[in-house]
Amino acid sequence: MRVFLLGATPSFNMDAVSTPSERLAATGGNSGNQVIAYGLLRELSYSSVSWDYSIGTDRVNAEYDVIVIAAANFLFPAFDFAGMAAFIERTNLPCVMVGVGAQSNTFSPDIELKPGTKRLMEIVSERSKLIGVRGPFSAEVLEHIGITNVQVTGCPSYYMSCKPELKIAKPALPQTPRMAINLSRDVLKHSFDADQMRKVIRQIASEAVRYGADFIAQTEMDEIILTESPGTPEADAALERAYGFFSGIADEPALREWLRTHMRVYWSVDDWIREVKTCDFVFGQRFHGNMIAIQSGVPAMFVCHDSRTTEMCSFLGLPYVSLKELDTVNARELYEKADFAPLAQRYAELYPAYRTFLETNKLPHKLGSSVSGKVAAEIS
Repeated sequence: MRVFLLGATPSFNMDAVSTPSERLAATGGNSGNQVIAYGLLRELSYSSVSWDYSIGTDRVNAEYDVIVIAAANFLFPAFDFAGMAAFIERTNLPCVMVGVGAQSNTFSPDIELKPGTKRLMEIVSERSKLIGVRGPFSAEVLEHIGITNVQVTGCPSYYMSCKPELKIAKPALPQTPRMAINLSRDVLKHSFDADQMRKVIRQIASEAVRYGADFIAQTEMDEIILTESPGTPEADAALERAYGFFSGIADEPALREWLRTHMRVYWSVDDWIREVKTCDFVFGQRFHGNMIAIQSGVPAMFVCHDSRTTEMCSFLGLPYVSLKELDTVNARELYEKADFAPLAQRYAELYPAYRTFLETNKLPHKLGSSVSGKVAAEIS
């Protein structure tokens, strides 16, 4: 099978982009997007793959057998996928979309989608047996616009181990644990409650300063500049902006030192996995930042701040706490609260259903069908 990939991409040419803003743009504005495509490609069997849309639709028609879309929160009022819709319409290939999700600060399915986004979903519906959506709410949003050939699969990153069991061990947290956090501090308006989200973000960061935890940035440009361009005037300016947001969560010298030395960003999923495997615990608001930990066998707690993260965590059996429920953030309490038994049970139910989804859409895959010995969630 020859796959042409649209949507999220698993990697980019680091030599072609040198500045932090260029690198972030190459990921589609969120380094976590790479995890979606990385996970999906790990699951598929293919002879060749490309995501270079600049080759044009004539070559795509001639050189590939199927268009696969590694989808994210496409069902969002501000996004318009008219360009992707037009690209697919100029081909005659089947098209399979995996992991499309809705994003909103409510659970009303009446999301005002752009015409181009609606057209994209119509084309994919016409050219595939089933559309893979992230959760029941996303399915409702599509049903609201007349699209019903869907299967709730969750995100393809959930299955990236390609193994039929997913079990996370939770030993006692060490006295001086190695932790990492992730935050969504630049998307306050997407949350259920912007004021509560700001409060929780600052409390998570306060715990990170206390434990010397790394902040793994995904979209937060100031934090990315701090790790990518240390010692530059740009980093000095980014430090002042970040300090202005976090001011008061710790004494000034400790906070400034944390901002200078504990910001991280990973442009390679393999590098990200390698570093997260050294952690005892990961927590925060970024779905894929926490999913990297789960897929690496590291305990993680998801802090859900909108419909998108809540929908996925609830459907997939992931341990989570709602933004609405948090009065005070305490890292050790979050660790103790994290229960991975529902995840193991839910994964065992969803894994064969996801295999069936791929097979129904005639996508050859690498997902094993039997359990032999002790199966870990670790990526080999």
